[in-house]
Amino acid sequence: MKSFTFFRILLFSFFLLTYNCSRSTDETTVVLRLDGEDWGIYFNNNSDILSNEFNANNLDLTTVPSNFRNLNRSYRGAIWIRKSFDITTEQHQKSLALQLGKIYQSDEVFINGVLIGKNNSAFGKDPDEFAFGRPRIYPIPHDLLLEGENVLIIKIDSSLSTSAGIITGPIRIVTYEEALNGNLYDSLVELIFVGFYLFIALFFFINFFNLRDKKEYLSFSILALIFSAYELSKNEVRFFIINQFAILKFVEYSFLLILPYGFIKFIQDFFELKPFKYQRIYLLTQFFFIAIFAILHNPVFWYNFIGYWDIHLLAVIGYAIYVTFIKLREQARGSAIHLLALVYLLYSILKEILIERGYLNSPSSLETSFLVYLILMTLALRFQFLMMKRKLQNRYERLKEADSLREKIFYYMDAMISGPLKSMKDKLISYRESTQKAKDKNLVKEVIEVQSSIDNVMDDIIELSRLEVLKEVPFKEQVNFISFINEVIPEDDITYSIKVNPETEIHNSLDLINSVVVRLVDFPPFKEFNHNDLIITQDLRGNVHFRFLLFHSNPKVSQRLFSDLVENYNTLTPIKVKWAIILEIVRLLGAKIDFKIIKKKYLKIDLGISAIVPVSELQPVKESQATSESSSTKPQKEDWKVTLKRIWKFLKETEIKIPNFKKKK
Repeated sequence: MKSFTFFRILLFSFFLLTYNCSRSTDETTVVLRLDGEDWGIYFNNNSDILSNEFNANNLDLTTVPSNFRNLNRSYRGAIWIRKSFDITTEQHQKSLALQLGKIYQSDEVFINGVLIGKNNSAFGKDPDEFAFGRPRIYPIPHDLLLEGENVLIIKIDSSLSTSAGIITGPIRIVTYEEALNGNLYDSLVELIFVGFYLFIALFFFINFFNLRDKKEYLSFSILALIFSAYELSKNEVRFFIINQFAILKFVEYSFLLILPYGFIKFIQDFFELKPFKYQRIYLLTQFFFIAIFAILHNPVFWYNFIGYWDIHLLAVIGYAIYVTFIKLREQARGSAIHLLALVYLLYSILKEILIERGYLNSPSSLETSFLVYLILMTLALRFQFLMMKRKLQNRYERLKEADSLREKIFYYMDAMISGPLKSMKDKLISYRESTQKAKDKNLVKEVIEVQSSIDNVMDDIIELSRLEVLKEVPFKEQVNFISFINEVIPEDDITYSIKVNPETEIHNSLDLINSVVVRLVDFPPFKEFNHNDLIITQDLRGNVHFRFLLFHSNPKVSQRLFSDLVENYNTLTPIKVKWAIILEIVRLLGAKIDFKIIKKKYLKIDLGISAIVPVSELQPVKESQATSESSSTKPQKEDWKVTLKRIWKFLKETEIKIPNFKKKK
């Protein structure tokens, strides 16, 4: 849990970082922005465009950055682009550089007819053979720039099948220091992304060793690791490690080729799917392509191949969306989050394809989308883990309840049954040792009575043990109180009256309410009393009260029972087990039970249960009375305020007049 908290803190820090990761440049560092729609373009292998006599008005206009292959797909020669710009006296005094975006394939840059850079090499000294896809920074000699109008001409050669030109920005003249800092800053931001990919990979890789059955943890960590390596092999910092374009490009494409398989494998592990029929062939095919790249040491061929291969990534994402949609219909956990992440990932892949082909001039969002995918799936995986942990905890709690139930049953059995069993054992020993076995006719009867008492108390022991291990009511229902209680009270056993608002509803365990009312009515010590009357009423808050009023001619009986109730029947007997069951039901219902002696002869027992009375439904209280002799008395209406006042007065009275009931036979 601590590691997960630390992980969330890092993610939060990342969002704060990426929210402000855009780097604002000072106006004094950016001298001139050159991107736009006013570039002249010239498809010709001749270099006459460099001549001062060349008429630039005859050139067609185009937009830079863009993919010039889309303007003329059949042409494979040199492409020239031209733009004039003005330099002020103040700008001329600064040390300036030309900053270009990613160029495909090779370039030669001229200012006022003089070469200042070639194929990522300043002033064209020892240019790299391949440098496509890399941003350019060319220092501009101070003496070369003129105050006023200057001419920038760029020659682009490309044998790439899909790309030719300056595909991405920025295209501008800035101070040389700003050009270096800007390029370094972009590389560091990409490295931060890579760092988070690696952290996520490490996090789930460690968790997999603790939870070996969670295969999706391993496949997810491998997926994050592959994408980390892919992004790292694209970063400009790689050339500080090894300045070999072909080797680094081979590594980049190798990770890219196996990335879709890692993505598919994670989805299958996440949703517990079986591999599709030709999945291994698909993986072997990707390794075959890697082997071909190693044999054909030609980065141009690699790029052209990937330009067609990357189209199938849409099919991979389509498969993922199809599977996720099916799981969403099955209400699989994490499917909604996964579908949301896939939609953003699909958008970014489409955008990247369009950018690489020059159809869209926009910053890439592939790194951000994949990080969002990893973060969302991290949340989904952790949520699955927490749900699994919760299930295990619930199962553990149920096992604890079962152990506790067993211990309580054994405890009560030992306390309640050991005595009768010992008595039965003694009688059997006495019977075996007696010489007058035939005359002992009462022995069988006594054994049967002991067995019957054990059977009776066993039901109460099991019920008490079950109630004691429950922490809350298992199931609640909401019904109209009067309709419900009329079905509960055994009319032949007690005289009762109901003085409750007819709109009152009870929201609790109806089985437990039924059980506690019946158990109170049938509680054996109450049978000793001459009269037992029940009044069901409400307090000022609308809560329902069951008020039992018991009368006995002998005050000592009432006093003795009151003392036993107050002491909660701590000593176990069959009767006290029955009372303990009542108290456990009261606890689970969230109810209250109070006892009170009135005039030494009357024992009042008050059971209070919370109820619901809609404020808008407050109206005269209906009073219904049912007795063992007559249960057809029609309810009488009276003002509810008067009724509440009368009830409150009744509770505060010390003298209670009891009807002259006949004694029970």
